[in-house]
Amino acid sequence: MVLTSKSATLCLGILAFAGHLAADEPANDREIRQTLDAMHNASTWFHPDLYGMTLGAQEYAKHQYQAALKHFEFGALYADKFSQLCLGLMHLNGEGTNKDPVTAYAWLDLAAERNYPDFVATRDELKKTLTAAQLVRADATRAELSKRYGDAVAKPRMVMQLHLGMMNFTGSRTGFDSGVMQSSPVHCGPALVIGGRVVPQIGCGAKNEFLAKENWLPELYFAARDREWMPNVTVGPIGQPAASANGAAEVVPTAPREPGTPD
Repeated sequence: MVLTSKSATLCLGILAFAGHLAADEPANDREIRQTLDAMHNASTWFHPDLYGMTLGAQEYAKHQYQAALKHFEFGALYADKFSQLCLGLMHLNGEGTNKDPVTAYAWLDLAAERNYPDFVATRDELKKTLTAAQLVRADATRAELSKRYGDAVAKPRMVMQLHLGMMNFTGSRTGFDSGVMQSSPVHCGPALVIGGRVVPQIGCGAKNEFLAKENWLPELYFAARDREWMPNVTVGPIGQPAASANGAAEVVPTAPREPGTPD
């Protein structure tokens, strides 16, 4: 069952809830291609939620569904609701796994935990198609998933990563060194902006963006992530980067890649 042919489009960060674009290849769409490029360029150092989400989206675009599932599960582990939404849609549509509307509903209900309107609508659309017995099973599955992926445990896990990242770049002797070194050709655009927060690009010298409080202080960081999906903020299409006052590239978008050291 395809809930909305948008499983592919949605899992690339372009929210929409009409039917599946059956004959089209979402990754060939210009805006989605730009989104994928921005994900590829973005630094997700000590941001495992973004790492899982962006790697999942990139693998999904290549139809590497099992790899996408693995990365989305990693993002979900660190409280990324978009990853959880994508996991629900993939279980529903049988992408990288067997079709399972019960497990799909459990993931979608978990993804709707913060009441993002589009996520709630997606969950409710599926709920209409399930029997009472399926909903009982889905609730039990959701309860099990919550023990590992719910905000009560996933957010503290993410907060720890943010704190470790801050200690690492501030030179604390107790800081954690991930041991990951990333080498990448300079490619400064398009940039990625999530909830109004610029995600620094690899090799582009965006030090001020990297050190911004919204990247590291948990309350500000989660607020920025929430702004991605709340109706009072409009996320525009990705465009070509324009130089800001400090020379940093700026663009508007949605959602990232392998962790590396800060630029």
